Amino acid sequence: MDFKDFKQSFVDEAMQLINSLDEILLNLEKDFENSDYIEHIFRVMHTLKGSSSMFGFDLVADVTHNLESLYVLVRDKKLRVNENIIQLTFETIDILRHILNSKEENPKFEQNCAEITKKILGIVNKSGNSITTKKVITKTNLNEIKKRSWNIIFFPSENIFTRNIKLLNTFHDLFQLGEYQISSDLSTDEKQFWNIILVTEKTIEDIEDALFFIIDNCKISLIADFDILNEDELIQRENFIKEISENEENNFEIFEPDIQNNEAVEKNSDELKPELVNQFKQTANRIIVDAQKLDTLIYLVSELFTSKSDLLLSLESKDFERIKTAAEKIDKLSKLFRDNALSIRLVSLHDLISRFRRLVRDLAKQLNKNVEFEVIGEDTELDKSVIEAISEPIMHLIRNCIDHGIENPEKRIEMGKNANGIIKLFAFKKGSFVFIQISDDGNGIDKQKVMQKAISKNMISENAQLSDKEIYDLLFLPGFSTAESLTQVSGRGVGMDVVRKKISEIRGDITVDSEKGLGTSFTLKLQQTIAIIDTLLIRTDNTKFAVPIEDIENCGLITIDEIQKTNNKHVEFQNELIPYISIRSQLGYKSQNPNKQRILIINKQDKRYAILADDIIGEYQAVIKPLGKTFSEQEFLSGVSILGDGTLALLLDTEKLKKQITLIS
Repeated sequence: MDFKDFKQSFVDEAMQLINSLDEILLNLEKDFENSDYIEHIFRVMHTLKGSSSMFGFDLVADVTHNLESLYVLVRDKKLRVNENIIQLTFETIDILRHILNSKEENPKFEQNCAEITKKILGIVNKSGNSITTKKVITKTNLNEIKKRSWNIIFFPSENIFTRNIKLLNTFHDLFQLGEYQISSDLSTDEKQFWNIILVTEKTIEDIEDALFFIIDNCKISLIADFDILNEDELIQRENFIKEISENEENNFEIFEPDIQNNEAVEKNSDELKPELVNQFKQTANRIIVDAQKLDTLIYLVSELFTSKSDLLLSLESKDFERIKTAAEKIDKLSKLFRDNALSIRLVSLHDLISRFRRLVRDLAKQLNKNVEFEVIGEDTELDKSVIEAISEPIMHLIRNCIDHGIENPEKRIEMGKNANGIIKLFAFKKGSFVFIQISDDGNGIDKQKVMQKAISKNMISENAQLSDKEIYDLLFLPGFSTAESLTQVSGRGVGMDVVRKKISEIRGDITVDSEKGLGTSFTLKLQQTIAIIDTLLIRTDNTKFAVPIEDIENCGLITIDEIQKTNNKHVEFQNELIPYISIRSQLGYKSQNPNKQRILIINKQDKRYAILADDIIGEYQAVIKPLGKTFSEQEFLSGVSILGDGTLALLLDTEKLKKQITLIS
C-alpha cells in the first residue's frame, strides 16, 4: 500500500480537526472559563501529536505537544486563558495549516515552529509553571505501578479506504489509553507497517475496542508488565528484562489477527489500481455525505435493475404496452437519480462561514475596529463546486465591509451608533436559487464620490445621468476604487471586478444596495447546482443552442419587416425599445434569414435585450460540460450539452451577450 495515500488521508482529517478549532477559539475568546472548549482544544492537540509523527510530520508533533502541555496547565487550573493564549493558539494552528498543506518541506517551517515554541514556553515560564515534567520512579512506589507495555504493529491496507475508516479517530481513541511511542514508515521486503509502543493500565479488550475498525490489520503483543518508556524504571527492572530475553516465548503474549489472507497487505504499492491511486490523490475533494442519501441511492439502483429486467422481458415478448410502462418508470427513475446525485454534492455553508468568522476577527483587530459577525441560514446547502467558487468573492466582500464600511468606534459613537459594528451574512433558498446577502451597518456608499471617481478615470462622461443601480455597478469596473490610501486590506484598485467575474462564471448575479450613513448590502443570487440546469432549446440554421430558462422573460414571433422598421438594432417590447442580437449575424451564418424569426426577451439584472433565432425547439434539462478549444474565442458560449440524438447544444452565456450588445449599441 502506498503510504502517500495514507498521508494524504491523514492531512484531510487533520485539516478538519484544525479548522474546527477556529470556531472553538472564537467562542473561548468570549468565555475564557468554558471547560468544554478547553477540553476540545486539548483533545485535538493530543490526537494530532500522536498521529502526525506516524505520518512523518515531526514538526507538527513537536508543536502540538507543546501546545497540548500548555492546555494541560489550563485544564488543571494552573494557568488562566487570556487574550495572549488565544492569539498564540490562532498563530499555532495557522502554522500547522501551512505545514500540512505544503507539498514540499520549507526551511521557514522550522523557524516558525521554533518561534511559536519560544512563545509557548514564555507564557508557561511567566506563569511560574513548567511543561517539561517527568515521572520519577522509586523503590517505594515501584510495586504500586500497574502499567503494562504493549507493542502494536499496524499493517495498512486498501480496505481501510474502501470502508471509509477515519484513522485519525481510531488512533485518537488508542492514544487516550496511555503513553505511546511510534516508529513510522517502517517496511520489510513484503510489508509496510507502523510500530507503536503503548504503555497503559488498560486491558487487551480496551485496546482491541480502540482498534475495533482496523483490528484485522493489527498485531498486538504484551512485551512488559511495567512502563518501558520510563528510563528510571527500565534500570530498576533490568533483571526482569534479562529474564524476558532469556525466556521470550513464556513472557510474551501475542494477540495476532489473521492477516495472511489479506491480499491488500501483501500487495506492492505499484500494483494498486490506477483509479484507486487517483482517488486518493484527489482526496481533498471528498465531501461528507448523509447516510440517508446513500440509502436512497442504493434503493434507486435496485429499482433501476428491476425496471431494466422488466424492459428486456417486454422486448422479448414484444409487449408494447409493458415496454411503454417500463420506459416511463425508467424515465422517472432517471430524474430521481439526478435529484439524488445533486443532493449528494450539496454542502452546508457552515464550514465556509467558520473561516469567515476568523477573518472578521483578525481584520477587526488589525484595523482597531469592533466588529460583530452575525450569521443566519448557515445550514443552507450549495453544490460543492459553487461553494469553492464563492469563497474568494465573499471573503473580499467581507474585507470591504470591514475596511470601507464599518467606522472606527470613536466615529460610530459620534454618529450615535453602537461602538461595535455589525456584519451580517444571511443565506436562504428560494426556488432553485440560493441567495447570500452580506451587509454592514457602516457609513454606506457615497454615490456622489463614486460618480466623481468614475469621471476622473474617464469611465463616464461628466453629463452622465445614472440610476442608483448603474452607479453601484461602477464599483465592479476593473481598476475602480474610492479608497483614499492603500492598505494591506484593500484600496489597491483591484478586487470588486474579480468578484463579479467569479460570480458570473458560475452563472450567478450580484447586486448592491446602500444608504449613506446606514450601511451597504451585497446580494449574491446563485444556482444551487451548476451541473444540470433548465434551458430552452432554440435553433439557428443547423445549430442548436440552449438558453437558461430563468433568464427568459418572454418568447414570441417577429417578422423581418418588423425588425427593419426599427433603427440602431432595437425592437419594440411593451412600449419600450430594447436592443437585440441575431445569432445568425453574430456567428456569421451565410444562409438566408427566414421571413419569421423567434424572439426571446432576456431580462438580466433588470436590463432587457432580445435574442433572434430561427426556431424554438422546447424545454430541455441540460447536463453542462466544458467547451473545447474550438469555441474558446466565442466568449458568449459557456458550455455544451449532448442531446438524446447525439447532437450538441451550445449554452449561451446571457451575461456575456448582454455586454456584447452594449458594445454594439
